[in-house]
Amino acid sequence: MPGPNTTTLDLEDRIRRLEGDIEHLSRHDQLTGLLTRAAFISILDKMPVPQERAKRHGALIEVAVRGVPRISGTMGRHVGDYVISALAARLNLLPLPHSTKARIDHSHFAVLLPDVSDPLEALTAAKEIIATLSTPVDWVDRKLSVDLAAGVALAADNDGDATNLIHNTELALKTATTRGGPGYAFFNPALAQSARRRNDVLLALQTAVDNHSLYLNYQPIYDATRGRLVGFEALMRMKSPELGPVSPAEFIPVAEEAGLISRLGAWSLAEACRAASNWPQHLTLSVNISPEQFYAGNLVTDVHNALELWSFPAYRLEIEITESTLLKDSDTVLSQLSTLREMGCAVVLDDFGTGYSSLSYLWKFPFSKLKIDRAFVTALDSSPMAKGILQSIIGLAKNLGLKITAEGIETEAHAQTLITLGADLLQGYYMSRPVEEVDLAHVVLKGACDKLLPKGAAQESAELSRALIGR
Repeated sequence: MPGPNTTTLDLEDRIRRLEGDIEHLSRHDQLTGLLTRAAFISILDKMPVPQERAKRHGALIEVAVRGVPRISGTMGRHVGDYVISALAARLNLLPLPHSTKARIDHSHFAVLLPDVSDPLEALTAAKEIIATLSTPVDWVDRKLSVDLAAGVALAADNDGDATNLIHNTELALKTATTRGGPGYAFFNPALAQSARRRNDVLLALQTAVDNHSLYLNYQPIYDATRGRLVGFEALMRMKSPELGPVSPAEFIPVAEEAGLISRLGAWSLAEACRAASNWPQHLTLSVNISPEQFYAGNLVTDVHNALELWSFPAYRLEIEITESTLLKDSDTVLSQLSTLREMGCAVVLDDFGTGYSSLSYLWKFPFSKLKIDRAFVTALDSSPMAKGILQSIIGLAKNLGLKITAEGIETEAHAQTLITLGADLLQGYYMSRPVEEVDLAHVVLKGACDKLLPKGAAQESAELSRALIGR
């Protein structure tokens, strides 16, 4: 017969097993059975750290599965979960000795290889993971494809704790997902430096409008045949007290990524309209619009508010967009462009000729002008084909009844070639660099570009300008 303590022992055993089950559930993802992010970090924290960084062992690989939101959105969340579960099962079966695997985000996996310190060995493992997980997943009667990217970081390159190692891997992963190519990237110190710089720029941007770090420059646009000033393009600039001048090529992508571009864009529209309201009535104002401003859905309101605030006529405002704006949710973008046209604004397709679908958009929307990408103008110096391409673009625009603006004019040869080919408008450093608002009066009063005028007319223009400015 059982002893008097049998029931007590059974209860204690059941409690221990229940506690073990709870511990397991707290450390493992319910969908995939892989470790959770918290449990994975605790294992990384326990890795031995030799005194010499060069002797550290271990490689961390983070894998992003792209396309799952699309699958979930079109076929249901349960299908997206099935795909993640199927990929996790494949990952678990991969023969990676002594590895630890985890699901650290909805569609992100991580693999720790504690014995690996050689970059080539880590790269081989990353390639194997991508190859295995990239195979389409069978679902009922179809195959579901996903796209993968991997970031790799070595413990020897890590200066901090487990969180820092994961951060380094995520920086590498971000590089892999944004640059295209083989689908993987290694962490290097330059990535960390770049990330710190982006963060500094973001912090500066968050207060840029309030502390007047942002301002606009204006680049003149001239009539190609008469050399007369016809308008200006407003160009956003930034000068931070802490960072100094920051290029638009640097701060605009940061603003777009952080969701700040709509606020900056609305400010830019209003500020440009304020300045242009003081110009002669025949001069136009061109403003570049980021794709994110269209997707945010506030663009039409921002334009309307800027025009009304400064009593600036819509017919003098040109909205410049790049083809990339039309590649995502083109129906929404085209609808807003149509509204802007109905308001009286002109719409210019910027950087024409650099995309894959430029021609298809010319019949989808009635643009006012095409702006030739500066790359074609620059190519005149080195490629014999450039002139033929420019001739074709200008001929196409003429046949469609569109005006052509050529930007990036840096030499007299550039200007003369574009004039001969029939470009309507010219813009570039050869005529004038972008100027600050305080210098606009000189450009407006002069009213022409001496370098584009006939010799006698250029002299007369210069004398008139001196006389007007001297008053």
